[in-house]
Amino acid sequence: MTADIKEAVRSILEGFDSRAPRPTADRLRELWLQFEPKSIEAIKAEQRAQQETVGIPVPVLKAIGKEVARPARRRVDAYLPLARLLWADYGREGRVVAVHALGAMELAEPETVMPLLQELCRTCLTWEDADQLAMNALEPIVRKKPEQWLADLEPWLADDNKWVRRAGITAAGRLPMKQPAYTARCVEMAGQLLPDEEVDVRRAVSFALRLCARGEVAPVRDFLARRVPPQESAATWVLCDAVRSMAKKLLPEFTPLLPLY
Repeated sequence: MTADIKEAVRSILEGFDSRAPRPTADRLRELWLQFEPKSIEAIKAEQRAQQETVGIPVPVLKAIGKEVARPARRRVDAYLPLARLLWADYGREGRVVAVHALGAMELAEPETVMPLLQELCRTCLTWEDADQLAMNALEPIVRKKPEQWLADLEPWLADDNKWVRRAGITAAGRLPMKQPAYTARCVEMAGQLLPDEEVDVRRAVSFALRLCARGEVAPVRDFLARRVPPQESAATWVLCDAVRSMAKKLLPEFTPLLPLY
């Protein structure tokens, strides 16, 4: 499958014109529609109604996006119109393809692409949009140069848009898995969103805390010990969900906290 996709995408991109990206986007759509869709029940019906949602498997879309990324990382300005168009007009599938290309483009020119990602994130329609953008477009530069770019996630956490907040904390929460030294810092960033009233953000905060524990357990355990469920319902939900859903191999570290939660 991967070899066929590589050849097909390379053929499509041979005729790419940055001044007129739609014909290329149309041909990419024709390519991914050749694959068998899977269930999309995890995405709410009202959200599916707002954008085309076919259900093409993510590995297929990732393979297409990775091939687009090859020339895009070398010609960021030329490929930004294509990435924008795929995100805006080609539904769920176009967005997944776009973020994989944008992740490579961000590594090449982060000062240009980071602000664009925040702009695009404000137009997310589903949790999958936000998570795909966080993991595949936003996270690469944060993971590669955390000392330089982790601080740039702080404004994301304070954004008025819930999807921006979700994407920001998802990217931060995943960092300790590769960079354990940043666990404590990322845990404190997650703590900023404990009072958030949006359930989509609360779920991401719980997820971030659980991922941080895979980096270093102690900062997460100590954080939870300090933040025994308060009266605020939002924070209580997040903290209890984080403990209840912790990876089994890590649960012994949290046994003394279970009666409190």
